[in-house]
Amino acid sequence: MRIKTLLITVLACFVIIPSVAFAVVADIQMQEIALTNYISSTRSMTEKQSYNMAQYFDTLSRTASQIAKNPYTTAYTKDGDEKLAGKMIDIYNNMISSEEITSPIGVSRIIIADKSGDIKVGTGEKVTVTDAIKTTLKNIGEKNEDGIVYCYTPDVYSEFSAEDRERKDPLFPSNSSVKLVVKYKSNDCYVIVFFDDVRLKSFATASQFVNNSRLVLIDSNGSIIDGTYMGNSKNSAYNKLVDNASDGSAAQVDNFKGTDANTIPTIGFTMKMPGVNDKNMGWTLSVVAETDKAYTASGAAMGGIIGIIVLISIVLIAGGIVLVFIITKPIKVIEETLIKVRRGDHEARINVISNNEYGEISRAFNDLIDDIIVSEGRYRTIIEMSDNIIFEWNFKTNEVFFSNNFNKKFSYRAPSDHFGDSFLLKVKVHPEDSERYHKDLEKLSKGEEFTGNEYRWKNIYGDYIWILLRTATIRDREGNIAKIVGVVVDIDRAKKSEKLLTERASYDSLTGLYNRESIERTIDNEIDLINVRKSEFAILFIDVDDFKIFNDKYSHATGDQVLKFVAKTISDVTSGFGTAGRYGGDEFIACVRNTDVNEPTNVAKNILNTLKEGFVSDNGEKLSVNVSIGISIISDASMRVDEIIGMADDAMYKIKKNGKSNYGILNKEAARAAVPSTVEEEDSIGDTEG
Repeated sequence: MRIKTLLITVLACFVIIPSVAFAVVADIQMQEIALTNYISSTRSMTEKQSYNMAQYFDTLSRTASQIAKNPYTTAYTKDGDEKLAGKMIDIYNNMISSEEITSPIGVSRIIIADKSGDIKVGTGEKVTVTDAIKTTLKNIGEKNEDGIVYCYTPDVYSEFSAEDRERKDPLFPSNSSVKLVVKYKSNDCYVIVFFDDVRLKSFATASQFVNNSRLVLIDSNGSIIDGTYMGNSKNSAYNKLVDNASDGSAAQVDNFKGTDANTIPTIGFTMKMPGVNDKNMGWTLSVVAETDKAYTASGAAMGGIIGIIVLISIVLIAGGIVLVFIITKPIKVIEETLIKVRRGDHEARINVISNNEYGEISRAFNDLIDDIIVSEGRYRTIIEMSDNIIFEWNFKTNEVFFSNNFNKKFSYRAPSDHFGDSFLLKVKVHPEDSERYHKDLEKLSKGEEFTGNEYRWKNIYGDYIWILLRTATIRDREGNIAKIVGVVVDIDRAKKSEKLLTERASYDSLTGLYNRESIERTIDNEIDLINVRKSEFAILFIDVDDFKIFNDKYSHATGDQVLKFVAKTISDVTSGFGTAGRYGGDEFIACVRNTDVNEPTNVAKNILNTLKEGFVSDNGEKLSVNVSIGISIISDASMRVDEIIGMADDAMYKIKKNGKSNYGILNKEAARAAVPSTVEEEDSIGDTEG
């Protein structure tokens, strides 16, 4: 399998598997939460509706109580005055037609009956009082105290005779379904109020909070009112609702099944309704619902979540595929680059030899690693050096390699990598530098240490430019030279600046040396070249001892001859590696470059010895000159000219105090720190020779 295909497959697995697992877990959690909330809502509805229904029945009871306690009613039931019978009928009919009593409770009939069940007076058409009717009226209120609401279903009506049922307006007409009845005792009679059940049934059937939830009312006789069934409770499931009903809070009834074969709720809550007028009415209110409806809302929410998960998965997979293409595309480029570097041809390209890019990269690494092991020292040194022209002279193969930027400065193209054809031998060196360059190159070929020097080489444009050549020797385990790594630094601009400075400089009129301003500019230029040359330079501050004697003993002309002799001596000694100048009066300064080759103390000794040999003045007398020399060695490009000269001046004055005619050099650590107060003489002060 190719790397790209493998990465895409792994990425898809890492995205799809966690997404599916998350969706499954989220669905389970959502269903559990939905069912919990659904059960809680069902319980809350049961308790809320139970109290609402109790208030409704309380209103019915109060209405019946008002009718039973009406003065005309109590007068009739007390005396049984037949004269009041007609008036009672009128009063009750007016009550029934009154909106105050029919809306919203809906009184449909009022009857006064005696204890045996005989009807004394009543609204509506006269009813033939059969034994069944008498029994029914008598039994109203038999199980509970007076004033409690009862529900009578068609099962009760079926007890009446066929003759009674066929009457136009019997007590329980055939077009009536359920009646709510309140019976109140008034003296030796009972006032029975019939209420229209339509409002109650409508309230029960409309009180659903989700699809297929039902509110079920069961009276103390087991009669049932709900949206799908009305009648006497013969079903054990409804008996279960009554048996489990609790006071004060709804009780849960699991796996409830009603009488409707098409609707099978699986959860129910049942509660005994609060009493009316502080009397237990014996009614039970239940709410039943299918639990699968609990998952309707969660299913919709889960659908949204799954949609988001799918969208995120698609985005992640698409992004991952793009990322895989981005990552794997450079593999080919890397492979070709490695082979190109190994072969030394940055333009080279090879054909694909494997179906697996990582296998190709591995082989390229294996081929390249052998070269890296051999050339490890070379590459480490190259990295540490500047980005100038880098070359390597391999002593084992006697081959020379130049970095690519060589072609930007020099036009020579070697026919081979052999040293005999290399630019090191074929370079065109300025005639004045040629002999010195080839001597240095011969030393280098013999393994002798060669730290660097400056030469003029002809560039690609045919001009001679100043370069600085620095080398480092790499030896094998036996101590033999394995290779020489070098750098060619272009210092032409700095050198030309120095030359321009020299051309524009002012000279001292007496000695012909640089004057004070010129020598200071020369020192400042040397500071700029420190980092390029990677070498220290030194300042010699030279003061003529007892110069006043020459003027006083001989003449001022003789004094001038002494100054000229000192100036010529300093110039001759430092020629080729230094610059001299008159700082003022009988004070001189010499600037010595490349102190690792041109030892400043040796320069000082040469000056002291030459001056001590003396010269013949114009008056014919041979005069010997002594001087005191202070030396400061500089390797820090951040120092100022006045600081450097001041350090050498301090060293010179210390020589003056210790006997004159000698030299003193600053402690090198103090010189690097540029702290004049720490100036010390070396342990041994050089004496003049001769």
